[in-house]
Amino acid sequence: MGQQQLLLLVLSTVIVGLATVAGIQAFDENQQQATQDAMVQRGTTIISDIKAELSKPEQLGGITYSATPKNVFGQLGYNDGTSATVPVEGASANVECELGLGSSKAVVLCGDGVSGVQKVSVTLNASGNGEVSTAFGDNAASIPGTGGN
Repeated sequence: MGQQQLLLLVLSTVIVGLATVAGIQAFDENQQQATQDAMVQRGTTIISDIKAELSKPEQLGGITYSATPKNVFGQLGYNDGTSATVPVEGASANVECELGLGSSKAVVLCGDGVSGVQKVSVTLNASGNGEVSTAFGDNAASIPGTGGN
């Protein structure tokens, strides 16, 4: 082989290698974003369901803040009432959402912080107008009764 052909072969190998590395990094970033989006969607869905059930009287199947998180998840049909966590469907890692009920707010905290994705909290402020807020990472709300905000 001529020197020019060897140079082109080496150059094309380097370019293909760099393109492969860039593609893997882009895939990983998209996978993390998809997991983050799935956690936000799951938390928002749970809070929306809780907000709807809180507006119903208890005699008609509504829930109250006196119920335990396990019972609330069971009443909403997320599980059989034996766990205060539910898996996040569509997440690339094994991520779960945990429910916490305080005297004036309900918090759904999704993520474990291990999978490289920020934690997500969705909070329902039951006192007042029933405002729903979302926070990420270090700003994520904590589960009521466990310390923090």
